[in-house]
Amino acid sequence: MKKKNNKTLQIPINFQIACTLCKICPVEVLQTFIDHTNFYNLFDDTYDEGYWEVMTSIRIYISGKSGRLRESKAIRKCASTFDLCIGQLSMIADKVNNQLSMATKREYARHAINAIFEEMEQPHTALNAVYLDEFTSLKLTKDFCILCEVYNCYPKEYLEFFMGVISLSHAHAHIGLNLKYDMPSFIFFMKVVNGSFGNHRPPSILTETEEEFREIMAEIPLKIYHIRNVERRHELLCEAYYQQYEKLTKN
Repeated sequence: MKKKNNKTLQIPINFQIACTLCKICPVEVLQTFIDHTNFYNLFDDTYDEGYWEVMTSIRIYISGKSGRLRESKAIRKCASTFDLCIGQLSMIADKVNNQLSMATKREYARHAINAIFEEMEQPHTALNAVYLDEFTSLKLTKDFCILCEVYNCYPKEYLEFFMGVISLSHAHAHIGLNLKYDMPSFIFFMKVVNGSFGNHRPPSILTETEEEFREIMAEIPLKIYHIRNVERRHELLCEAYYQQYEKLTKN
């Protein structure tokens, strides 16, 4: 058995509830998140399904800790290579290349990204993996490792930030109020749930408890329609979803 990383992920209850009610494994969601990180996308904000949502989440986290950013120890010893590669990535993202697809740009950027990964140190991503428990791990990509090392972040920081904003009850509380709920992290989560990234999701047979919850879900919009305060709606839905989560996981 591999040595357990002392930076084990802590999965927030709202994320557990969302995964349970949507019948998807947290590991699948998190690995898909990791697989859609791309260092090049820091230089090109063109919309690209999956990548844009993930990198927006990471940008938000990085900007939130901007006051605590410090020089990257991982990059210090390969500064010349890093600067050269950053220049290459900036050229690829330049306006003269706007006719290229994002997939093509990412392919062109791969050489520079590989060069950074090969020369940098990895104090935050030494195992190239992050653990949910001693038996379950997520494989880190080169891009994800670079994003961790450049900004002195452990993998769990990005992942826990992403999980921390996933809430079915908060998203559903906005339905019927003419309020937009366009949080990139939640949009990405639902894309994974709906199989948008090639993760085939065959129809599953519902248990009796799940059938009962589906009926309750159909009634909830009518029951909360008269409530126009989004936070009050959130409280009611949060309670209902938590009760269902407990029923589904009590065994």
